[in-house]
Parts: sequence; structure tokens; C-alpha cells
Amino acid sequence: LYGTILIEAFSYVIFNQLWIQVGQTFGSDFSPANWEGVRRVIEQLAQSLFKDSSLRDKHRKYLDQLQWDDSLESQSKKRFVPARPDSQNKGVLDPDGYPLETPHHLFVDDDIYVEVYIRERVEQAIAASIEAMFITLGESDLTFRADPISWDKLIEMTISHFNKVLGMEINTRKMDVGPPPEFVASTIKLLDAFHDGRKSFTVQEMSSLIGNLSHIANTSRWLTHVLSHLYTSISSALQVNKAHEIQTNKAFREALRRVEEAEFESADQRTFTEGFINKTVHRSRRTHFLNQTAKEELRIIRHALSSRSLRTPIAHLVSRDPSGVAYGDSSLDAAGGWSTDCNFWWYLEWSEEIRQRTLRFHKNFKDGRLISINVLEYASVIINYAAMSLYFQQNCDPSDPFPMALLFADNVAAEIWTIKGCKRSLLGRALGRLLCALMINNPLGISTARIDTHSNFIADEISRLKEEHDSLTFFSSLVTSYPQLRGCVRFLPSNELLSAITDALLIGKLSDPLSLNSIVLNNPGSFTS
Repeated sequence: LYGTILIEAFSYVIFNQLWIQVGQTFGSDFSPANWEGVRRVIEQLAQSLFKDSSLRDKHRKYLDQLQWDDSLESQSKKRFVPARPDSQNKGVLDPDGYPLETPHHLFVDDDIYVEVYIRERVEQAIAASIEAMFITLGESDLTFRADPISWDKLIEMTISHFNKVLGMEINTRKMDVGPPPEFVASTIKLLDAFHDGRKSFTVQEMSSLIGNLSHIANTSRWLTHVLSHLYTSISSALQVNKAHEIQTNKAFREALRRVEEAEFESADQRTFTEGFINKTVHRSRRTHFLNQTAKEELRIIRHALSSRSLRTPIAHLVSRDPSGVAYGDSSLDAAGGWSTDCNFWWYLEWSEEIRQRTLRFHKNFKDGRLISINVLEYASVIINYAAMSLYFQQNCDPSDPFPMALLFADNVAAEIWTIKGCKRSLLGRALGRLLCALMINNPLGISTARIDTHSNFIADEISRLKEEHDSLTFFSSLVTSYPQLRGCVRFLPSNELLSAITDALLIGKLSDPLSLNSIVLNNPGSFTS
């Protein structure tokens, strides 16, 4: 009955035909294939209809119900954080300096758009969106179909520089974004249940918590580097739950057999059976041990959400041209990197103790002592980020207050770990804590890209140098071969940064990123000629 009501509520009459939406999950945050074409048509129509000035009169009854933030009319001086145009974000003016038609972006069925505060332009953009919806889905006529537009969303949402969109609060004057305070408070409440004396958890409890934390991590990306053990804990718990249900639940065993043998008459039956399996595993009341590492992560996260700003510059989240590019590499003997944008190079010889634990001496992970090349490459990415952080601290650009670093690596694991965090390697997770410490409240954003080994030849040559006392002579010869390095100065990582890297590599020390934050961010190192 519930499904029938939903089908009726979300059906349409278009060109005298009844269109019924099927095969979709109610509340999905992705665009189904049968909606994608419609979504794109609405976006293009809404932008092109901006030129039709008659639409404001046509839809005046809706426009008059809009709510406007009083601060928009305030005469007090307003502070705006600049947004620098680039090849990917060209601004709101055409080549002749005239305003462009307002672009529209549909997130599934929510039309999201931003406009300069000129009331006529805002109304025109809204009227164009209404008209595009009406042309595509039919005008409002409740005798034939559900209303194509959710008027309560449009009218109840106050037009302002500060608004809640898709579960995040966006400030278009400060150009930052973050989770609403009430959402953070509800997450902290979930965390409070995992107090220091807590010894166990259920999958459903941990899933709810991780769901909230993952939402916050969409903007506070440093958080991904302290979620690794919680992910592994819930993954392990799911496997235990499944094994338990196989042993004790006949209906569960039968459902698994049917899925494995593809014993279904229809796709709907398979979907229903798979749903039964997943629900059974996730809703199990079986409890699981909460180990000390997971407890520590929970404590760090609780403290971070309570004491750190969760506002993130939009410039760190959107696709944009980087403010600076750096290249790095590591061998089993040393690591190195360089950037002509930031005028630095660096070289770090790995200690003999680290060298003795590389692939040259340990062929596999059986004894638990191997320091993989993936981990060493990850360390080189972190050092490059520290060097660029220092450069932009010393060379602030008022037109680009939240610069973006693009770090090239010729190692897939290091590239992925930098953005998404490491979940399996203990040493990778330990380095992730250090990267987290560098990212918190850092005005420099971070992104990575893949470069093949042959194209990364300069960083590769630097990392192949085996002994520190040859580095200056070697770099002089390198400048001769690569004149673009002329003018670069050497970056020397601080003792605190080197100590944190060494502890992560040799003992897998999971440092507290909150305690380390001010230490490594205020003193990442120094430049020396």
C-alpha cells in the first residue's frame, strides 16, 4: 500500500500520457537514468529563458511570496571574501563585461543556483526556473498530476547570503561551507554514548555515527584521516554478524543460497532478497568489542567537533586551477620534491633503520616489519604539502586568500590516501594522522593527481641520491640539466615534522592530530639557500 501511494504521488501526465516512476529508491541522492535527460533539459532551458523578461510578470504570484533576508538591504559595510576567476570558473561576466544568464544546477530534483543581489536578476532567475519546469513537466494542475514544483521549499527558504543547502550551511560572503550547528550537536550526542568506559557496540549504532561523521567529512576533509579504524571496526563487525546469521538463521542461509544460485523469477525478487540479507546483517543485536584504537579515534573526533571550526573555504572543495603545483617521489633510500610555482626543492635521506625495513631487506609483510614504497611515497606527498604551506604563509595573496595545492605523485596508493585516507596499512594510517594535523585550519587546500614515473623524472632523480653530503653538488648539476629549477631554494622540514614522520614509519605511532596541529602548522620547516 505504501508503495502504491508513492507511485501515485510521483506520477505525471505529460502529452496526455501517464508516466509512472519505477525502480527508484525514495529519498535517493543520485539522479536515476530515466530522470537524467529531463534534468539536463531543465538546466539548459532555465538558463536560456533568463532572457525572457516577460516571465517575471507571468509568475508574479509566486515571486511575490518569496522571503528576503533583511540584511540584504542593510546599509552597513559588508565584507566579501574574493573569489578568483580561472579557466574552470570564469566568473559571471561575458568577455564584454556584461552579466551572463544565471546557470542552473539540478541535484537530482533540486534546482540550485546563485545570483548577485539585484532583486530583478534574482526574480528573473527564479521565474526562468519555474518556466523551465512547467515546459518540461507541465504546469500546476493537481487534477492531472502532482505539482511539478515544491512551492513550500521555494517560498519557505529565505533568500540570503547564508543558507542551508543539501544539509550544509553556505555563506556566500565569507565563501565557506560547513555542517549546521544542530547537526554537529546531534553527532556529538552520538559520540557521547561512546564514552571511555564503553566496551562494545552494535553495527546499527556505529553505522549511524559513521553516517553523520561522513557527512561532516564531505567538507571537513581532514576528518577522513581519523575515521580509518572506525571503518575497519564496522567492516569486521559486519563479517562477524554475517557468519553468526549463517550459523543460526535458516531463512538467512536460504536467502544467501538463492542469491548465489541466481534462483529468481524477476529482478524485483532478487532486490527484495538482497535487501533482506543486508537488513538482517545490519540490524543484528550482536555486540562487538570496542578496542583501544577505536576508542582513541572517537575521543579525538569528539574533541575536534567540540573545539575546532568546521567551516571550510569553498575554494578548497570545488574544481579549480591550482595556486601552486609540486612534484614528489621516493626511493628506498631517500625522497625528494620540487615546485617552480613555490620556488623550492627538498631532499630527505631515509635513516638506516628505515632503509633496513624496506623491500630490499623484507620481501613481504609476514614479519610485520616491512615499510612499503607506498608509505614512503605518501610521506613525500606530506612533505611537499608542508613546504607549500610554508610558502603560502610567507607569500599571502589577498586575491587568493584560500590557495589550492596540486601535488603530483607517481604512486596510486599515495594519491588516494591523501584525499580519501588510508584504511588498511597501519603505517599509512599513522601518516594520515600527521596529514590531518597539517590540514586542520590550514588556509592551503590540497588535491592530488597522478603522474607516470617517466614524466616525474626530476623528482625521481632527486630521490635517487643516496647520501645527504652530495645533495648540494647534485642540485647544482640538476639546475644545469633543468634550468627551470634556477631560483629554487631548499626546504628543510622542521625537527617536529621529521620526528612525526619517523615515528609513523618506524613504530606506526598514531599521533593525536589536534595536539600536533599547532606544532607542525606553525613550524612546518624553513627555506634556506
